[in-house]
Amino acid sequence: MRWVVLSPYFESAEDRWINHAVDDDRHTFTLIPRIGNERNWHQSAPKAGVQEWVDRMRQARQGMAGNDAGVITVFPQLAFAASLWTMTERADRPLVAWLFNTEGLNPAVKRRIGRIPLSRVDRFIVHSTREIEGYSKLLNLPAERFEYVPIQYGADIETEKPVGQDEPYVFATGSGYRDYGTFFAAMSKLGYRTLVLASDRVLEGLTVPPNVTILEQISRPEIRRLVRHARVNVVPLNDGALTAGLVTIVETYRHGRSLVTTDRPGLEDYCVHDENALCSKLYDPATMAEAIDTMWSDEVTRSRLDANALAFAEKNCTDQAAATHLYRVLDQVTGD
Repeated sequence: MRWVVLSPYFESAEDRWINHAVDDDRHTFTLIPRIGNERNWHQSAPKAGVQEWVDRMRQARQGMAGNDAGVITVFPQLAFAASLWTMTERADRPLVAWLFNTEGLNPAVKRRIGRIPLSRVDRFIVHSTREIEGYSKLLNLPAERFEYVPIQYGADIETEKPVGQDEPYVFATGSGYRDYGTFFAAMSKLGYRTLVLASDRVLEGLTVPPNVTILEQISRPEIRRLVRHARVNVVPLNDGALTAGLVTIVETYRHGRSLVTTDRPGLEDYCVHDENALCSKLYDPATMAEAIDTMWSDEVTRSRLDANALAFAEKNCTDQAAATHLYRVLDQVTGD
């Protein structure tokens, strides 16, 4: 079957997507480039401006005009836009919403504007099993329409062993649903050299310990280098949203590194304590400090967790793994 793929990441129709990771000619794909500038596509939809929504509607219309192909969207804004166009054209074409993550959007807004058009979606692909029930209830749609597929990360993979350990450091990055207050309290107690890359918004009002350096914005390759070379990677989280931190967790795993994170709902599909991560209690600096200290000091434990984290990611979070899920979902939707 023919499919058009709408993503805010595509710069041209010649870009590559995960479908290239599987050799299967039963489905063909046409990529539709974004209209407008690239933005942070993990931001919440209420923060999106009018022009952004106009661009998404135009991109969806461009992809769907003049053909009867099925539609695959990446991220919720495009799923919503494509759903509206299918309603307008009264078309009965299959629609798959890939990487459907609506966290941050006010629940009342979702219920008012999302239920009717999004009822046109045949399958929602979500980041975690916890999101299945959450989004099903929120949008009043059957749970069978939602399917968990692990986040994939396939770019610039290096799994070299850590280097430069004459100046070891703890590294934490990310801004979504982060708990840097607990993290700073833990690092103040430990005193280890620490690097943090996060937005001013999430750090506002916090006292930064003297052993913690807040980094300015740096390139993606430099972030990856810091992840690979850190003695300990930490993803400190609060309990907001259905889940959080998954992109950072998967990227860290793919680079062959385990991490310390917060034991909160929504991570069950990715983090298993003492298997591929060390998990601390919510809002508890003492247990976070204990976990970081163990990872820092115990090379045997750190190496074991690193190996398990890499094995998990290579099995579940590659482009090939995601593409295998993609073809399976498309077969289900089309009845093949």
